[in-house]
Amino acid sequence: MKTPLLRIEDLTVIYQTDLETVHAVNNISLTLNKGETLGIVGETGAGKTTTALSIMRLLPDRTGRISAGSVYFEEKNLLDLSEKEMRTIRGENISMIFQDPMTALNPVIPVGKQIAEALILHNNDHLTRDQIEDQVNQSLELVGIPAFRKKDYPHQFSGGMKQRVVIAIALACRPKLIIADEPTTALDVTIQAQVLQMIKELKLSLNTAMIMITHDLGVVAQTCDYVAVMYAGEIIEYGLMEAIFDDPEHHPYTVGLFGAIPSLVSECERLYTIEGLMPDPTQLPEGCKFKPRCPHAMTICDQNPPLIKMSETHEIKCHLFNQKKVSL
Repeated sequence: MKTPLLRIEDLTVIYQTDLETVHAVNNISLTLNKGETLGIVGETGAGKTTTALSIMRLLPDRTGRISAGSVYFEEKNLLDLSEKEMRTIRGENISMIFQDPMTALNPVIPVGKQIAEALILHNNDHLTRDQIEDQVNQSLELVGIPAFRKKDYPHQFSGGMKQRVVIAIALACRPKLIIADEPTTALDVTIQAQVLQMIKELKLSLNTAMIMITHDLGVVAQTCDYVAVMYAGEIIEYGLMEAIFDDPEHHPYTVGLFGAIPSLVSECERLYTIEGLMPDPTQLPEGCKFKPRCPHAMTICDQNPPLIKMSETHEIKCHLFNQKKVSL
């Protein structure tokens, strides 16, 4: 068996204030191999971004805390490293493409200098000034921006071009893992398609592993090898992308996500909606977190459901399928 590039074991994350405790991520486990793409899907507040920030060790200092679990990168537990050691990991080995390109860039520094900053910080090859300049040019051209625009400021770029600059910064040191947090949310549909295609091509050419965080199942279908569906801080369904899209049985929440996708072949007056709201993360319900919204809720759902192996490439955390297994 090959050793995973990234292995998350029983990760639990809370945000704590004087007034309340937010249970953001609850006992999740994931693995990712070199060159693979894992999609993490779920609605706002599911815990997707908190999972990414936990991997990067970028949780807010005063409120965010990893209360349990481990995050292994190349068999090294990132949670055991000092902040100084983590700074050598960020950018060089693991990079993050943040959600909003409008705010991810420093508005008073030319984009070329912002790319060069990452190279200078991780200058393990002792590059000269000219070599760093060459790499800045290569990074910009890699994402389809002419090198002469390195002297321009962020306000001189469109939203799509800003996102390309953010991707160039993330790729500058050729990291082994890229975490893309909703990289196309702030872009219009046409630019989204271009950016996703570019990310896919760059990942293949550089053989980089990727975690794609999104609420859009169309993005998952276009870019991912594996899919993890998150709800209220838990992984409720996991599997090979083809299994998630093709298998007939799904977690009721995943059924709702698929039902909310507009169809190109059938007519409907209104899209399917999932009744109710995600539970308050400061007061999560006992047992299955989806029970208050689930059309198939049973008495047994007051207990935490097990992870049911539907096939070698598909798992669902739901009592509904446990009951079916028992009846068989």
